[in-house]
Amino acid sequence: MKGHGSIVVAGRNVAAGQGSRLQSAYAEPPFSIRECGERVLIAASAAAPLGGDELSLRVAVEAGARADIGTVASTIVLPGPTGAPSTMFTDCSVARGGHLEWVGEPTVSVGGSDHTVSTTVRLEELATCRIVEEVSLGRSGEPSGTLRLVLRVERCGQPLVHHDELFGPSVPGAGSVVSVGPARHVLSEVVVGVETGESRSVVGSESRAAWLPVADDAVLLLAVGPDRPAVLAAVAEVYRKPS
Repeated sequence: MKGHGSIVVAGRNVAAGQGSRLQSAYAEPPFSIRECGERVLIAASAAAPLGGDELSLRVAVEAGARADIGTVASTIVLPGPTGAPSTMFTDCSVARGGHLEWVGEPTVSVGGSDHTVSTTVRLEELATCRIVEEVSLGRSGEPSGTLRLVLRVERCGQPLVHHDELFGPSVPGAGSVVSVGPARHVLSEVVVGVETGESRSVVGSESRAAWLPVADDAVLLLAVGPDRPAVLAAVAEVYRKPS
């Protein structure tokens, strides 16, 4: 299946403090896009991604607007009948003074699947963002499939972050400290428009999180652990920890 979606968020009257609105949305299966209060949520209208699927999403945040976008539920990545890989490409642009908040539910990599998730965010001058991506490596008691995550954030045409990771039981270094060790849940977060301070980390018995400034106002946060609650707790701790 090939499916495409698009979201455009515009400001009503930013100077008058009237906030933002969903200007337009287009959704082919498996996407369904709805405005829910202050958020725009993406739901699945069909089972996806399956092996062989080619999916794409385009997000545009206009000047001065604020977009808060997420997903209704976790994305379950399943193998297809032919063994072909699946892809999900998301391309986001944020105009001058705009803000994109992208916090989706986790992607679950099911054994036998081969999936690539690629997200690119392009910021214009004075634009900011917070992008959070979470992955569960396999369902409970099962190994994961092969999963590649690419997260790239640019500002005024120059890269701030380009983070590329490959997971899976057949990937070199899988299960070792070269990758994520025995961790089953992984979080990557990029925040632009925040005072970063110095780099810092949290190391627990099972979970780890690192705060890695890439500019005076931009940071990459990485966290791994046995499950989602443990990872979110580590993330909360590294946010609280003084630099």
